[in-house]
Amino acid sequence: MLYAPTHRDYEAGWTPRLDLAALADRLGEDTVLLVRGHYFYDGASSPLTGLRRSGRIVDVSSYDPVEDLCLAADALVTDYSSIMFDYANLDRPLVIYADDWETYRTTRGVYFDLMAEAPGPVARTQEELTGILTTDAWRDEGAAKARAVFRRRFCEYDDGRAAERVVRRVFLGQDEESLPPVLPVEERTPAPGPEEACPS
Repeated sequence: MLYAPTHRDYEAGWTPRLDLAALADRLGEDTVLLVRGHYFYDGASSPLTGLRRSGRIVDVSSYDPVEDLCLAADALVTDYSSIMFDYANLDRPLVIYADDWETYRTTRGVYFDLMAEAPGPVARTQEELTGILTTDAWRDEGAAKARAVFRRRFCEYDDGRAAERVVRRVFLGQDEESLPPVLPVEERTPAPGPEEACPS
């Protein structure tokens, strides 16, 4: 699982909002917890150093490109990070950990109500998050339905040819009729997840 939280304008530095050691223990030995701090933070002063040494998690904060990490993860746990929109294109489980939603919404501002239109289950406490991740709630039918609605709303044009359409329309002045048609979300074949690609 990939845990990728975003930056908080109201915090001086990055302090993980989760007890990562406890979460890794609860997830068990069969789960690898990849943790990526926001790129604003310097990896040399990472609060993950002690946990990295213990082997409980893998600190991937300085690993680039982040797309490789998304491909390597069976699920994403994030808060308000824009990585959720990219990850949704993979059609894999997404879990939102929003312990400071009210504060974040007030200080940073948001474009939509993530609590009402989340791409999967929402946890407001570590206990709730642990409950979601240690049961099938993170990948059950309800999670899949929420993800499908989210993908239809936010991934409509992300079919692999979006940039080409922009360049051809905006920079080359081509008519819309001459652009490659958008492949509907339901007809796309996302990359298989690690569990699918390497079943145990």
